[in-house]
Amino acid sequence: MDEEGVEEYRNFRPFTRDSLFNIERRIAEEQAAKEAHKLKEAGDSDDSEDEIEEPSHHEPDPKPNSKLEAGRKLPPSLEEGSGRFVGRPIEDLDEYYHNQKTFCVIGRDKTIYRFNATNALFVLSPFNPIRRVALYILVHPLFSVVVMLTIIVNCVFMTMTEGPEEYVEQIFTGIYTFEATTKILARGIILTPFTYLRDPWNWLDFFVISIAYLTMWIKSLGNLSALRTFRVLRALKTVAVIPGLKTIVGALLEAVRRLRDVMILTVFVLSIFALVGMQLYSGGLRQKCVLNWTIELGPNISDIEWLSFVNDSNNWWKVGDDYIVCGNGSGAGGCKENYTCLPDLGDNPNFGYTSFDNFGWALLCAFRLMTQDYWESLYKLVLRAEGSAHAMYFVLVILLGSFYLVNLILAIVAMSYDEQQKQDAADAADEAAERMEEEERREILSQMTKSPSDASFKSDQYNPDKAEDKERVSLTSDQSGGSHLHPNSKKRGSVSLPGSPFAYRRSSRGSQFSWKKKPSGRATDRQPLVYQTLESLPLPFADDSAAVTPSSEDLCNFPFHKNAPNGRRYSFASQTRRHWPDARPPSRRSSFASNVSRNSRTSRYSVHSPLDPLKKESKMDTLFNFTRKGSQRVPDVVVDKPRLDRDNDSVSSLGSECVGEKQKMSPTNTFLCPSPTAANVDIKDVMVLKDLIDHASGHRRSFMSVVSVQPEAVRDKLMNYLCLWNCSPNFKKLQYFVSLFIMDAFVDLFITLCIVVNTGFMALDHWDMNEDLKSVSEFANTLFTGIFAAEAFLKILALSPINYFKDNWNVFDSFIVFLSLMELMLEELPGLSVLRAFRLLRVFKLAKSWPTLNMLIAIVGRTMGALGNLTIVLGIVVFIFAVMGQQLFRDSYQRYINDSDIGGGMPRWNFDDFLHSFMIIFRVLCGEWIESMWGCMRVAGYACVPFFLLTMVIGNLVVLNLFLALLLSSFGAESLQRSEADDEPNKLAEAVDRFKRFGAWVKVKIIVCLKVKLRRKTKRPVIALSPSSSRPELNGKEALADGQTVVDAEKGLDLPDGEKVGETTALLPRRCSVGSMNKDSKSMLGSEASSSSSSLSESEKDIKVEADGEPEINEVDIVYVKEPDDCLCKVCTRKFKCLATIEESKTGQLWWKFRCFMFRVTEHKYFETFIITMILASSSALALEDEYLGERPILKAILMYLDKCFTAIFILEMLVKWVAFGFKTYFTDAWCWLDFIIVSLSIVLLAAESFNLGDLGAIKALRTLRALRPLRAVSRWEGMRVVVNALIKAIPSIFNVLLVCLVFWLIFGIMGVQLFAGRFHKCVDADGTRLNISVVDHRNQCETQNYTWTNSKINFDNVMNAYLALFQVATYKGWTDIMNDAIDSRQPNYQPLYEDNRYMYMYFVLFIIFGSFFTLNLFIGVIIDNFNQQKKKGGSLEMFMTDDQKKYYMAMKRMQSKSPQKSIPKPKLWIAGIIFDVTTNQMFDIGIMVVILLNMITMMIEHEGMTHEIDEALKYINIVFIAIFTLECVLKIIGLRQFYFKIPWNVFDFVVVILSILALSLAGFFENFFVSPTLLRVIRVFRVGRVLRLVKSAKGIRTLLFSLAVSLPALFNIGLLLALVMFIYAIMGMNFFMKAEEEYGLDDAFNFKTFFRSFILLFQMCTSAGWDGVLNGLIARCKPNESCTEYTIATMYLVTYLVISFLVVVNMYIAVILENFSQATEDVQQGLTPDDFDMYYEKWEKYDPDATQYIPLDMLSDFVDFLEEPLQLQKPNHFMLVKLDIPICDGDMCFCRDILDALTKNFLGTTETPDMPTQQEAETEYVVVSSTLKRQKEHYAAKIIQKAYRTFRRKKHGSESDDEENDIDEDCVDNGDAETVVVETTSSHASDTTEQQKTVELHADSDIVA
Repeated sequence: MDEEGVEEYRNFRPFTRDSLFNIERRIAEEQAAKEAHKLKEAGDSDDSEDEIEEPSHHEPDPKPNSKLEAGRKLPPSLEEGSGRFVGRPIEDLDEYYHNQKTFCVIGRDKTIYRFNATNALFVLSPFNPIRRVALYILVHPLFSVVVMLTIIVNCVFMTMTEGPEEYVEQIFTGIYTFEATTKILARGIILTPFTYLRDPWNWLDFFVISIAYLTMWIKSLGNLSALRTFRVLRALKTVAVIPGLKTIVGALLEAVRRLRDVMILTVFVLSIFALVGMQLYSGGLRQKCVLNWTIELGPNISDIEWLSFVNDSNNWWKVGDDYIVCGNGSGAGGCKENYTCLPDLGDNPNFGYTSFDNFGWALLCAFRLMTQDYWESLYKLVLRAEGSAHAMYFVLVILLGSFYLVNLILAIVAMSYDEQQKQDAADAADEAAERMEEEERREILSQMTKSPSDASFKSDQYNPDKAEDKERVSLTSDQSGGSHLHPNSKKRGSVSLPGSPFAYRRSSRGSQFSWKKKPSGRATDRQPLVYQTLESLPLPFADDSAAVTPSSEDLCNFPFHKNAPNGRRYSFASQTRRHWPDARPPSRRSSFASNVSRNSRTSRYSVHSPLDPLKKESKMDTLFNFTRKGSQRVPDVVVDKPRLDRDNDSVSSLGSECVGEKQKMSPTNTFLCPSPTAANVDIKDVMVLKDLIDHASGHRRSFMSVVSVQPEAVRDKLMNYLCLWNCSPNFKKLQYFVSLFIMDAFVDLFITLCIVVNTGFMALDHWDMNEDLKSVSEFANTLFTGIFAAEAFLKILALSPINYFKDNWNVFDSFIVFLSLMELMLEELPGLSVLRAFRLLRVFKLAKSWPTLNMLIAIVGRTMGALGNLTIVLGIVVFIFAVMGQQLFRDSYQRYINDSDIGGGMPRWNFDDFLHSFMIIFRVLCGEWIESMWGCMRVAGYACVPFFLLTMVIGNLVVLNLFLALLLSSFGAESLQRSEADDEPNKLAEAVDRFKRFGAWVKVKIIVCLKVKLRRKTKRPVIALSPSSSRPELNGKEALADGQTVVDAEKGLDLPDGEKVGETTALLPRRCSVGSMNKDSKSMLGSEASSSSSSLSESEKDIKVEADGEPEINEVDIVYVKEPDDCLCKVCTRKFKCLATIEESKTGQLWWKFRCFMFRVTEHKYFETFIITMILASSSALALEDEYLGERPILKAILMYLDKCFTAIFILEMLVKWVAFGFKTYFTDAWCWLDFIIVSLSIVLLAAESFNLGDLGAIKALRTLRALRPLRAVSRWEGMRVVVNALIKAIPSIFNVLLVCLVFWLIFGIMGVQLFAGRFHKCVDADGTRLNISVVDHRNQCETQNYTWTNSKINFDNVMNAYLALFQVATYKGWTDIMNDAIDSRQPNYQPLYEDNRYMYMYFVLFIIFGSFFTLNLFIGVIIDNFNQQKKKGGSLEMFMTDDQKKYYMAMKRMQSKSPQKSIPKPKLWIAGIIFDVTTNQMFDIGIMVVILLNMITMMIEHEGMTHEIDEALKYINIVFIAIFTLECVLKIIGLRQFYFKIPWNVFDFVVVILSILALSLAGFFENFFVSPTLLRVIRVFRVGRVLRLVKSAKGIRTLLFSLAVSLPALFNIGLLLALVMFIYAIMGMNFFMKAEEEYGLDDAFNFKTFFRSFILLFQMCTSAGWDGVLNGLIARCKPNESCTEYTIATMYLVTYLVISFLVVVNMYIAVILENFSQATEDVQQGLTPDDFDMYYEKWEKYDPDATQYIPLDMLSDFVDFLEEPLQLQKPNHFMLVKLDIPICDGDMCFCRDILDALTKNFLGTTETPDMPTQQEAETEYVVVSSTLKRQKEHYAAKIIQKAYRTFRRKKHGSESDDEENDIDEDCVDNGDAETVVVETTSSHASDTTEQQKTVELHADSDIVA
């Protein structure tokens, strides 16, 4: 072992002065080599004439080894022997740094630290004792632990309300200073790599320490201390050590990095919206309602009096604390009587913080809309001020800004997380593999030291140096690359197995084992050198140059390969069974056969490999059945040599030819074809082979088997007796009987029912429960606790504790039983009622038998680890911001209490202490930042804005989206597969199945009885269908039992029972059967054929159909039906013969013709159009039935008649369809059922009205259901139907998630009832203000003093109310009021006290994390998952392609759709020509862009209340801009002529210019009319949109916009669906709530009185905004403690609307955007996007202005250099072009598609992809004469000939003088007349079958293609 030990430690060499000297020497050598190389190049360029150039292969630059990065742990292969070097400087382990001044130190925890070897601080050399000490301290694990603990303790001090003493701060600063000093001494400051300030984490430290000293010395910088809180960020650094957290922190940082493009786009879009808002609403929100001054002051008053009256805020209309905004436009909010609306009064709303008066406020408003925070308030203000038409602005901002941009951020976070996770998984797998390898290596080494008999292996001793070498080539590699761990590893001697047929050879670079062939590798390198005689043996790869070469290693199955084929790690072949008797039988894992089968899998031509890898016989012994006794009979062997060379892939592909001859195969060898020409094989070789195979066949001995069996431990004995209960046989018998009972399926069913009933009883709890119910509930609780305890006890008895507790569910059960029993025992103690809530967890036991719940719990379980990590990160983020907020703003809030101007009393949401800071930040995380920010701004000014925005962006948009990303990543398809726990049978299903079987048995018995009775009555001959008896024939056609005829085509397909049925089977109606084949029989009833697949129903008893799995989608040619189906089902016509006779009669025929006519009517295109028009018209009529209908009697009458007409039309349509389609077809279509139900409702309503029953409640409710009419439009509108179908398919999973949500929420609901039932009551005075506790303390006091004791509208008094309250909390609407009530609550019947119960915040925080972040996001998960599954089902051609081919195929598809455009011709006129050149120049465009941006900036400068001078100046600047744009427009029109209008951007410019001029000239004119000039000013803003033209250069933003463009069609359909839902709900809302009070969220502009108002209110609520206010308004009439129907209707209406719109439809938006974005990024990352092809053709135009599609060959090099990434080939690109082998056409031209195709292949790296056929245009002559590769070969050949010729000339004319010689040479070269060599070459190209003679004139200096 000594030798190996020395070998081992060679990895680590102490870093000495010699090491440093060597490094310096290497650096000097490298420098010298570079200089020499430069000189050589300069010299070469002079005398390169005679040289024959060899293409120089550019070696890729070396990269640092990622496994040896600083900060990572040592790889397992290096761990051994590292102990001696801990804390000591050693030479760098990474080859990459061997010529850089660095050294490593290994920490005690095996972490690698890398330092610079230059002098630190210019004085400390690496060998200086001070620096050595600093190094030792720095790498010691305790050092980082101490620093971490200091940071944590410091954080705790920071949270204290009263700041710590001065000296505490100084201690901390001292510790941090020590840390920084140690690091600087050990590393140096900044100048070289690996120094202190080169690490960004250290910047943070340095900054914090500097701040600490600054604040210490300069006391006036007090506020800077808050910046010290950034120190908390360092927690993230140490956190990164924990593996799970590393993923999340990594994903976070990656996401923040990637968000750059989205941020740019977001700011741009928001700026545009802000500018538009500024133009439209600047100053508009200051309009107020003022009391009529004539009432107060009389009609005659002076201006001054009037002004003072108007500006007095006491005269403004006020509701609560807010002044009402009003407007004078149509649809704007009005004032109450005696009030007038006047503009520009007082301040803006919300303390003056909400307005569009300047760009800053407008941008803030736009951002607020994007994040949807309290946006309903802004929406209401603007709509009240400007009129309801302005809702369009908000629709655009919400749809584009909010839904799109916010979800883009989500998409990016999700992708970052996903990639980070994959990366981590790969790293972990690598490390595990390496550990395994290392163990195997050690095991082998120990085996070798033990058994000297294995001499054959000794020679092949493993060299420890190479353990790390991933690119291990083959056993016989010459190690030319050397190990990347140590520069001077010596070459090994040739090692091989005894007599190995594989000769030692040089390997090419690159791994022999990588699957993908490397284009650079040459075939000769890959060919193993094999004895001639062995070539014909069936060794895979034996003579196959292109295949993956295993060489002798594979036969020996050497253990040290990482990248063996198929990613499987090879096991070390333990030697044959003779050597190791206890070795296991050989396994497939290392069998030789598996190599063959693996390779055959990749074989391109082989269809079926005869060697099935799944067959157990394919073990080594059966493969080569050599007997040991010496009978060396060799199987017939054949190698089809020419075929091998042609196939060039794998021997086993021969198998594809011998599939048919399987039976005749040689019995000894399963994978050889018999052949007459068997090769003769030498026996000696067979012996060698046998030896090899024996080596390979044994399985490696497991590591465990080496370890001797240890004696049984005492612990195990105790386990046996105490936990396994291995007692007497009688006890066993008892156990058996108990288990029979308790494990039975019915018991499980009973327990499940008990759980459900128990949950029901717990949900019965409510406030003011009557005594009887209470006692029943108590009794039930005791009973169920008993039942569950008994179940647990019996299960433990039956299974014994050790088995019982193995199942996690049982552990869960016993825990809950224990808690329940504890609660029963300690009933007297107060505060334990919350323990009851734990009983609720029992609900989760249902998961065992409820697959979806199980799946979701599995997902929750799977994400728990990551969720825990994420919660920690979330905690750190919240903590950082909370501490920062507290440090920054606490003092300002202290002033709040004392400053009477602001309004005394600390606000609830403040930064006064840590709990409140935490809650504010948590609230921001939930998306509510604006209100807290207003509160903060009132006390601390504008410093709050950046703080809150930063918290919002990082906390909400990034960290919180990680929650979603996490869920989405766990929601893969694999989660929908049943989890492992489901392998055991589902007991509940079994119990239900028993009931079903019993039911089926009863049914069968009854049917048999009935059949027996019926058969006695009618004895009909029965025809049995079976394989033996063929069917009876009717006139040569096979009759089906249904009485239908099967028309049989020549080619039939086999049914399972052997009959043949034609492929084109048309089923004709009975009427046309053989007897009466009238003219109708021509038509083929396609729909009958499809719907009557059940026509084989009689034979179903014989033909069993596999009904499992997904239905297969068969591609069928659609035959459109020209005739109706039968009226009635076949059964009716069979049972009642009279019907058939009627059908045959004259009347029947007439009826048939009438039906055919009706069928043609329904199929007519105008019929559908007419019906859709009617549906839309009737829906519009419904929209007119608003509150004001009573005041318009004529309209009411018209609507009544119209309603009757519509009903009549729809009834008629239904009747026509019945006649045309027949009942069967009509009633088997779901959409027809919908029609039928809606029409039936209309009929019932008509009948009710005719009997004057219209006022009955039930009938009124039915009237409301007319609102469903628009649904009928869905089935007739393709786009919407697609979305609805997708939704319907998702309904089961959505419903499941809804149920899971309800179960989750039920737990919190019952807990809420326990905590808060009856505690939300309070005592209020007449104004509704809550009285102070000093006035009223108890309910009795309240009632005696005649105040009102009332309850909050939203409360926890029973479970239903709790659900509603939790729903408000989960949607963050109205939740602050609920929390305030909860936090102020005391005991029931006591008056609430301000923040008496403040720790109840935790209940809500927990609920929000689990009930909202988690469960509501499950909706998105389910919908996206559903999308992906729909996609998987739609198979396509792409299923059969490899990834590379797919990419190439996609690229080709995109390429086909493009072709070069003719560039715009230059005008003939010279002036126009100059203008043309100017306007088409890129600089001109850039200049215009700059002007646009300047214009945008001047627009931003505008603001409300500008001085007259600024106003004038801006007006003139605007005129200048308009002049510039007009000039640009005119110039372009002159230069481009009619082509100007062909470019969409130009048309846009033209319109903008015209409108700008109009706005300018007609401004005064417009003001006198109704058109506001503002609208024309808005047009200017859109010019900013032209900046988007710059996007072409920004790839990231281009991807974002591209994904938006791709999503638009789908988003439009979803938008339509959303609009439809809103339409239906608007009509229902009008019917229900027309008369609702205008309180809370309802007022005169937002209510359900008219259709349009309902619609804009519902649009607001589709993002869940303000629904709590609307609910309060709708239930305002309800008395708190009484039941009322309005309450029920309002909650049902709003909750269903929110679930459908907010949770489902809006989430479909998210799903589409995520899907398309990931698709777009994938396209950009992997393949070529359409943009790349556009760019190619755009550049092409410059080289081919006439669009001939050809460019000259000599321009090719410039052209590919001129392109942009990714297609660009930078110069020098000559050899690259040669390699690409681009075809050359007649006249030395290159075709554009050929070049693009070559570049595409080059980019995708798919050189082996067969060429996809490209459709060449007919008009272009496409004749290939050569190619770049061929041309290069010709030149090369010509050069050789020329050189030889010159040498010959020199010899011949040796006597002549050198001068003459030179003259002749020059003649030869320059003139080309003297003696030019003419070489005849024969060219044949793939695309050109004819062989052509081509004459190439070659000169002495012609060395390149061009």
